[in-house]
Amino acid sequence: MHALSDIMLLAEPEHEGKIRQGITSELLGNDGLSYAPVSPPLLQQLRRYLSGLYGNPEIAWDWRSVGDYLSRFDGKVAVNVAYLIPQCVLRLGAMGWQRRSPSGREIAAMQALIEQGMEDGAVGLSTGLSYPPNSYAGSDELIQLCRAVARHKGLYVTHMRNYFDRIFEALGEAIRIGQQAQVPVMISHLKIGSERHRGRAGEILALIEQARREGVDVTMNCYPYQSGSGPLFRLLPDWSAEGGPDAMAARLSNQTTRREIAGWFREADFDWRACTISAVGSEANRRLEGQTFDRAIRDSGKDPVDFICDLLLEEEFEVSIINFAGDDEETVADIKAVMTHPATMVCSDGLLVGRSPHPRTFGSFSRYLRLYAREQRALSWEEAIRKMTSLPAQRLRQSTRGLLKRGFSADIVVLDPERVSERSTFEGGRRYATGIDHVLVNGRLTLDEGRHTGVWAGRALRKEIS
Repeated sequence: MHALSDIMLLAEPEHEGKIRQGITSELLGNDGLSYAPVSPPLLQQLRRYLSGLYGNPEIAWDWRSVGDYLSRFDGKVAVNVAYLIPQCVLRLGAMGWQRRSPSGREIAAMQALIEQGMEDGAVGLSTGLSYPPNSYAGSDELIQLCRAVARHKGLYVTHMRNYFDRIFEALGEAIRIGQQAQVPVMISHLKIGSERHRGRAGEILALIEQARREGVDVTMNCYPYQSGSGPLFRLLPDWSAEGGPDAMAARLSNQTTRREIAGWFREADFDWRACTISAVGSEANRRLEGQTFDRAIRDSGKDPVDFICDLLLEEEFEVSIINFAGDDEETVADIKAVMTHPATMVCSDGLLVGRSPHPRTFGSFSRYLRLYAREQRALSWEEAIRKMTSLPAQRLRQSTRGLLKRGFSADIVVLDPERVSERSTFEGGRRYATGIDHVLVNGRLTLDEGRHTGVWAGRALRKEIS
């Protein structure tokens, strides 16, 4: 329910790391960052800007509409895909990279893009409110956009504005948007990032339960790891992206701007030891993959901000990172509380770039079953499977998927409960999971006795017309 396969699935359609976890369908377009609907010039800007998140492979970058984009997956990849319209393409299509509130005409233009995208098969709208240009939007703008989603019985999926010291305010905003727009809400990768709020997952979940009692249809997705991952540019202040990739590159080349960025990092008290470089686009900097930032900065002989800015410029923004969080008892308990909640679905949130991505990419689903169903017995096998199958299918309004039932699409996983486990680690992020030997996608055997058959039976799961 939170995949980052929007581009690499087209470049590597076997999708073996996901198939071997038993994943047969993925929701794309998350975090308000993806590639349709889009004009050709904007697609090239996004290709560059988002390369640290999705990669930049040599594929045919020539679609425009949501329908065009979804057609690239039909019968051409190993898994099914559903798609969320990302907030970034709405803002950029209507008003460019400007950091301001939209006019009434610009809101109408964004709503028109939503209407067309959902008619083309998108299942909802996503936002990533800590990523520019999404972060430039206020609540009122989002409510108006979600009203267009609601008219098509779609879903609002949000990477909230804050998961750290202001997580309670951010959750309140997400619930308020759902309430005022009368749209179902799904909170992306719900976790608590602030030391000040650790141990308070119960309070977060109580707010969600209260909203559900009051009629706001709120659900969540989460992955069973403490640490996170994303593009390097997300560490920068959001004003740095105003104007788009060219303007951003010019800022990063400017010494005055670099001093402003350095001040921003000092204020944030950023810990360079708690972050590693997981992927770079070029061979020239491949040696940096797997290094912590403090070591890479020390070896470079540069100031931290000079190192980051130079690296982003050298790599044309194609740099990914892993940021490590604590593994103290409170953090582990918070994740367990969220992951075992009845309204939570399992996700990977996994980048598919670099030699050793975050282990969640190739391990999340198998780890979830091993840890919470087999070892801790925190929930039954039936409940664990429900959170991966029927609950997501119902959330996406896919009426013939998610259950073993006559007449339903045969997306079927045969697993061994005693063997299912992740093998991916932070040192070896591309190690395949074990214990899942047979996977059918739309009735076609895709994994047979642990061997990928090369079948591409995936389909675009377009929104069902009700």
